Amino acid sequence: MEDQEEQAPLYGDLLDTVLSHVSLLDLVPASYVSKTWQRAVYSSIRSPTRAKPWLVLHIQSPRNPSATSTHAYDPHSHVWIRIPHVPVPHSSIIRSSHSNLLYMHSLSRLSLSRDALKTTWEDISAPRVWRLDPVIAVVGSHVVVAGGTCDFEDEPLAVELYDAASRTWRTCQPMPAIFKNSASATWLSTAVDDKKMYVLEKTNGGFCSFDPETETWGPTSNLCPNPSVFFSTIEFSGHRLMLFGLVGHPTNVETLSIWEVKCDTFECTEIGKMPPAMLEKLMDADSRLSSIGVSSTADFTYIYNPSDPKEIFCCDFSTGVCSWDTVRNSVIDDRNWMNRFTFTCSTVDIDALREIFCSGSGNFPSNFAGN
Repeated sequence: MEDQEEQAPLYGDLLDTVLSHVSLLDLVPASYVSKTWQRAVYSSIRSPTRAKPWLVLHIQSPRNPSATSTHAYDPHSHVWIRIPHVPVPHSSIIRSSHSNLLYMHSLSRLSLSRDALKTTWEDISAPRVWRLDPVIAVVGSHVVVAGGTCDFEDEPLAVELYDAASRTWRTCQPMPAIFKNSASATWLSTAVDDKKMYVLEKTNGGFCSFDPETETWGPTSNLCPNPSVFFSTIEFSGHRLMLFGLVGHPTNVETLSIWEVKCDTFECTEIGKMPPAMLEKLMDADSRLSSIGVSSTADFTYIYNPSDPKEIFCCDFSTGVCSWDTVRNSVIDDRNWMNRFTFTCSTVDIDALREIFCSGSGNFPSNFAGN
């Protein structure tokens, strides 16, 4: 084996240079060539250029919710990859929450998917109160379900917390009254860190946080640094809470601004704006833009128009300033345009790809990539 490695045409700096241009997915079979190649592969994946998180697109048929497909965008190689089909746990709508959580909610159970490429699901019992479109979040070891109750329920702001140890739900302090007319995931944006869940009303800026340890809500505030913001959403990018806001009017959007929010004082500091040329592309065919979708992880954010996600824009905060780029969504076409699209964002490593694409024998499929 060592003789074979010494005779390999690629080794040392030349091998390192070649691998630096290879996609992460193609590095998986390369890591099986030899011990020398394996060391070179693991050296390559530590490069800062591979640190950007992947955007993951989940497509679900509205006529047959069990018919789903998953595609992932690798920002290093600028390619979309089709992820092998993983059956969904039940025929409910796939929804996303705080960028890296997928969930499906039915009368009998709540299913969550939290791994990088969302290929595994875990089931827990459904909350005691049946809800339509609730806010669902995972904060540390807690699962929080808030609002979204049906009209016949007495408390539209009800909050339940799942105890993993006892596998039971318990009722907590209800959501603040400022969310009474918008207590559903459709109208609320959610972001989480290790300790709290933060909730923002997308159209009026009502803002509050929930602490699962104390089971209480913090003080309410209005997170609206510009009175002309008509739509906003929040996400954690790295360890920073970011506010993304559309300024102006849906038919006359002036700008898309980004603020960093201090979680203790709720003070907002503007850190950047989307370039005008990109903002124009973000609008739909009628030059309207009523909302935006945002997915963030590790100082990197993807922004898209939910009604027309054929072009996606990314913003890198890692250098302290906003660095913008564009991603063409080649997955969406005339065949799937009427389906439901759900986005998540995760840091993907070679081990995650190896687990999905390699069998127990280490064989690698020859037809794994593509749209």
